[in-house]
Amino acid sequence: MDMNNIVYAGRDGARAEELAATKKYWQFIRCAARGELKTAKHRENYARGDILIIPPLCDFERSAAGIGESYIFMDGTALPFRQPAAVPDEQGGGIAHAFAQAERYYAMQSLKAAAVLGCLGDLIINYIVMQTERSAYSPPVKLVRADIDANVSNPAYALDGFLRALPLNGDYVRKLFKKETGVTPHDYLLGERMKLAARLIVSGMSNQYSRYSVGQIAEMCGFADPLYFSRVFKKYYGCAPSEYGR
Repeated sequence: MDMNNIVYAGRDGARAEELAATKKYWQFIRCAARGELKTAKHRENYARGDILIIPPLCDFERSAAGIGESYIFMDGTALPFRQPAAVPDEQGGGIAHAFAQAERYYAMQSLKAAAVLGCLGDLIINYIVMQTERSAYSPPVKLVRADIDANVSNPAYALDGFLRALPLNGDYVRKLFKKETGVTPHDYLLGERMKLAARLIVSGMSNQYSRYSVGQIAEMCGFADPLYFSRVFKKYYGCAPSEYGR
């Protein structure tokens, strides 16, 4: 049996339920909304963009799936997990990109695409192993991360106000957050907003019925000023929102 063989990659919830019911495969879910993962002995919160890892033969419950959730099923996988778990994407969005590529090549259903899928399966597992080593966030960092995730689309969100309201020294929390995630809370918020903007732009390009204006995207990503959003986006990705993905 090939290692990390992708047997399905896509967003068909019914197909995912069918495969999950066999309990034969490792299941990886890229979450489209935050929620809670539960087993008989364990509870764990997850954020939008996190990857849920479900080993074969595991029973679990979770919050309702979000719109646009992505699923990958693999066999021949060797990971140290015995219970379902959640890990964050790496800061550059590498796992999300690998998921998108896996969906694309799975849909091709060709021998050449199968070779690429094998490489993508290995890449996803290696990302997860790397992120597992980083995912043991302290309670303050988990709290800040969860609040940011809940307010990515809120233009009125005051991150500094939230940090000041914590029962801990704000500078300590900022330093702890950067130590554990590699970025400051503000950079983390910006990164999440930029990744959301990129996803909205790409979804609009692939679906003629859901194209958004720059102003609409700015608002959905927590920016009150579309011009400021465009400047930040260009600085972050190197091109204007209207040029991204062309």
